[in-house]
This record gives sequence, structure tokens and C-alpha cells, in this order.
Amino acid sequence: MRLLTKADYAQVFNKSVKVSNSLFLILIHKNSNCQPRLGLVISKKVDKRAVVRNRIKRLVRESFRNYEFSQSCDFVVLARAKAKERKNDELLTIINDLWLQSEQKIKQIRKRK
Repeated sequence: MRLLTKADYAQVFNKSVKVSNSLFLILIHKNSNCQPRLGLVISKKVDKRAVVRNRIKRLVRESFRNYEFSQSCDFVVLARAKAKERKNDELLTIINDLWLQSEQKIKQIRKRK
């Protein structure tokens, strides 16, 4: 359930729908697989310490794993620098809200087509 190759990431970056807030940006791209996949981009601009970046990655992965997606899409989550200042439970609720927004955004796009 992960994006692994450079080509997978490039496909999402080139043709994507965006959902964001002050802490995260989620890029969404419809895939042909039968399950959703996740890619993470947590740069050193967020924090120089790997411990902090890994904490954010773990929280995003956990929320992705627990969320029930109705569509099969590729998601790339980019963290912003303010994410390091929030506590774990705050980050989880914010990410879960973004998953919900992304589902709604996907449904809106399907209705247009």
C-alpha cells in the first residue's frame, strides 16, 4: 500500500487534485489498482532531526492504515514546518479531516465527468 518508484510519485505530482491546510498538503491521483496507496514527503525543512520527521511519518501512516477509503487512489502527503509543533493526537485529527476532505473532493470530480 505504498508508492515505491519514482514513476509512481511523478504520476501523482503531474496529474493530481490537491487538499491542504496549514500543516499538510495531500496530492491525490486516481489509480488502476484495487487499493489506495500512500507516499510521504517529509523534508529536512520540516525539521533537521530525523526523530521528528519519523514521528510525523508514523502518524500519517497509522491514520492512512485505519481510514476506510471508498476510492482507490494514490496519495502523496507533504508535511509543512508547522507540523512538528503539534502533538500526536492533534496531528491525527487533522490528518483524518484531510482524508475526509480528499474523499469529498474525489466525489466532486467524478460528478463533473
